Amino acid sequence: MKNKVQNFIVEKSLFSREDKLILGISGGADSVCLMHILLALGYRFDLAHCNFNLRGKESDEDEVFVQELAKKHQLKLHVKQFDTEGYAAENKISTQMAARDLRYAWFNHLLLTKNAKYIAIAHHENDDIETFFINLIRGSGLKGLLGISEKTNSIVRPLMAITRDEIESYLDENKLRYRDDSSNSSVKYLRNKIRHELMPLLAEMNPSIQQTISEKMRILEGVSQVYSCKIEEVRKDLMQEKNGIVQFETSDLLALKPLHNYLYELLSPYGFVTIDAIAKALKGQSGKQFFSNTHQLLVDREFIFISELDVKKNESITIEEMTKEIKHPIQLNFSKTDNLEWIKNKNIAQLDYDKLQFPLTLRKWKKGDKFMPLGMQTFKKLSDFFIDNKFSILDKNKQWLLCSNNDIVWVVGHRIDERYKLQSKTKKVYIAQI
Repeated sequence: MKNKVQNFIVEKSLFSREDKLILGISGGADSVCLMHILLALGYRFDLAHCNFNLRGKESDEDEVFVQELAKKHQLKLHVKQFDTEGYAAENKISTQMAARDLRYAWFNHLLLTKNAKYIAIAHHENDDIETFFINLIRGSGLKGLLGISEKTNSIVRPLMAITRDEIESYLDENKLRYRDDSSNSSVKYLRNKIRHELMPLLAEMNPSIQQTISEKMRILEGVSQVYSCKIEEVRKDLMQEKNGIVQFETSDLLALKPLHNYLYELLSPYGFVTIDAIAKALKGQSGKQFFSNTHQLLVDREFIFISELDVKKNESITIEEMTKEIKHPIQLNFSKTDNLEWIKNKNIAQLDYDKLQFPLTLRKWKKGDKFMPLGMQTFKKLSDFFIDNKFSILDKNKQWLLCSNNDIVWVVGHRIDERYKLQSKTKKVYIAQI
C-alpha cells in the first residue's frame, strides 16, 4: 500500500520530498493511516489537529490521543480549539459547514506562518464516491459529479486511490491504534446515510459498484475537460464587460444549443443556478430581473446585464473643498485651474468653481431627481434622461451623481448641468475626473 500511495503522489505531482507539509489529523483511521505512510516514505510534515468541541469528552480525548501520537513519533503538533456551534449560529450556517470553514481558514494560516507548502488531507476513494452522490442528490453541474480533486491549490490528498477497506487492512496489519468518531455512525448526516445505507444497497445489485463508479468518474473527468474548454470559448466570444457590468446579447444566447446547459455554465459563476425562468425571460420578458446571493441579472431589450448587488443604495459621500481624490465607491480626482479651455471628455466635468457650494455630495439617483442637461434651457427629469440615453435598469442603479447643495451638477460620466458650465465670466474651474 505504501508503494501505491507513493506512485500516486508521483503520478499526480502532489508534492516532492523537499516540500514541507502540514498533515491534518483527527486521530481517526484515515488520518492515522496517512501519517504512518508518509512517515514510512520519508516525507517531512507537522501535524495539525482541530478540536471543534462538538462531542464533549470525546473531542478532548481525541486531542489527547493526537498529542500522544505526536510525542511518540517526535512530530511537531499544532492544536486549535474552536467554538464551532457559536460560529455556526453567528453566521447562520450548518455546524458541518462551520467546522469546514474554521478548519481550512486555520490550515491556511498555518501554511503562511509555519513555512509549509501543502496541507495534506486524508480523503480517500470512498469519500470521493460519497461526494459524487451528495452532489448528485443536491443537484450539481458536471464539475460536482467529478467528486474530490486530488490537488486543490495548496490542499493535497495522497490517499485518493485508496479505499476504506485498504486503510482498515493496513491499520490491522500494522497494529495501529486510532480513534472512532461516534458521529460517523449517525445517519442523520447525508454523507453517513450514503455510506451506511445507499452504498450497501447498491453493492447488493453490483458487488463492484465502487470500482464501477470510480471508473465512470474518471471518464467524466475527461469529458469535463473537453466541455470546459468549449464553455470558455463561448464565454470569451459572447461576454462583454463595461464598468463592472457583464453583458450578453440575447440573440447570441438563444442561438446556443442546448440552451439550458450553456446558460447554467455561463451564469452559475454569478450564483444563478435555477435557469428555467431566465431561459423563458430571454424569449420575450424584457425588464425581468433575477437575483442570486451576490448578483442581479436583468433581461433588457437585446441584452442581459449582470452586476454585483448594490448593498448600499442609500450611500452618499461628502467631498470637501480641499479633497483631491476619493477611491470609494468610484475613483474620482478633483482639482482647480484658471485654464478655461474646454475638454471634450465625458469622464471629465469642468464646472464653474464660484457657483459650487461645498461640501459637494456624491450619491445615487432617486425618484423625482431633475437637472438641466448641458445645452438645454429647461429642466429634465433624470428618469427621462436615462430613457433618452438608453440606460438599462442596472445602468441606472449604478449611476452616481455629483451634487452641490440640492443641485445635480454632473451625471457622472455623462452630462454636466447647464447652470454650472464654464462661461466667459468664469474665473476658476473646478475639475472632477473619473
